[in-house]
Amino acid sequence: MQEYLLRYGELTLKGRNRKLFVQNLIQVLKPRLSVLGGTYQALHKKLLVATDAPQDQVRRILETISGLTSISPIYRTNHDLTSIKALAWQLVSQFRGSGLKFAVKGKRPNKRFPMTSMDMQTVIANDIYQRGFDLPVDLKRPDLTLEFSIEMHDTFMNIVRWPGIGGLPINPRTRFGLLLSGGLDSPVAGYLMQKRGAHLMPIYFHTPPYTVDGAKDKVIDLARVLARYQNHMDLHVVNFTRIMKTLVADCPAECLVILSRRLMMRVATQIMKRHRGHALITGESLGQVASQTIENMAVINEGVPLPILRPVVGMDKVEIIQIARRIGTYEISIQPFEDCCSLFSPKEPVTKASSKRIQAIESNLDIETLVQDAVAGLETITLQPEFE
Repeated sequence: MQEYLLRYGELTLKGRNRKLFVQNLIQVLKPRLSVLGGTYQALHKKLLVATDAPQDQVRRILETISGLTSISPIYRTNHDLTSIKALAWQLVSQFRGSGLKFAVKGKRPNKRFPMTSMDMQTVIANDIYQRGFDLPVDLKRPDLTLEFSIEMHDTFMNIVRWPGIGGLPINPRTRFGLLLSGGLDSPVAGYLMQKRGAHLMPIYFHTPPYTVDGAKDKVIDLARVLARYQNHMDLHVVNFTRIMKTLVADCPAECLVILSRRLMMRVATQIMKRHRGHALITGESLGQVASQTIENMAVINEGVPLPILRPVVGMDKVEIIQIARRIGTYEISIQPFEDCCSLFSPKEPVTKASSKRIQAIESNLDIETLVQDAVAGLETITLQPEFE
């Protein structure tokens, strides 16, 4: 079976709490190993996975685990210098004549080993070139790097390092309500919070017949992408039609966006209370559209007892699109199915909402009944991560 070294990121700095973060990481890892038919071993500040699944499949599946900085297929030998040299040559000899820039880099976690890491780099490199290796050396920007690690009982070696997500492992006990629309921004916002260990519970506001089933299916597909980064996901679908009809009929058009967002926050808060949620997440980006001004955000925040997190608030559209392409939500988000925010957006929304005015408008609405009815009609769709 091929072995893979999974390197931790910032969780190595967690001191006494590191064990809890590692446990969260392993909890995310286990169902992926079931798909790969693999096993794991916990080492000091890293994990070792063994599986005979194809490498491209292993990479796709393990790259969905936040908290890892990199993943490498590794090969091991003992501490005998002759064996180390032989393995090094076996790994790099296939690249002779390729013209790649080459480097040898390593470390020595086992401080009892008699040679320093710098000495080992020199010994391994000299032996490789004495055998007829012909690649130019470039220690700063190599195309090919032979890495070694002198561990307690064995020597690990690799020539491939796949980048990981980084961040922190998903913590299933920290539940975050993501206001998920069919656009580009909210899926990216959710992913960025998953990188910080957030277990997402997306909430989608559906307004049939104004929004068609294709819009709902689009959001489900977006949630499926995000579900790949955690072990399961509950997508909550709220029928928002009655609320939007009430707002359109009884409220000034320029205030519709602010009023609807405030009601979404109230409904989402009630859903999170049911599940002991910790925060709400939105895809708002400061100044991206007329309604997303700092004044409007302040009014939207009013009366929400949970923290409201806006991970993309300082990003422009180009940055958001780059992440969307990388995580696989871009092609789904650009499908031509509009959500309720787009359909009911006025031509000239208020850009500096007055809290007193918004509260005065809401005083003429039966807010509590509207929220309770929306929560009562909740549809929950449970999604399991899909791995190829």
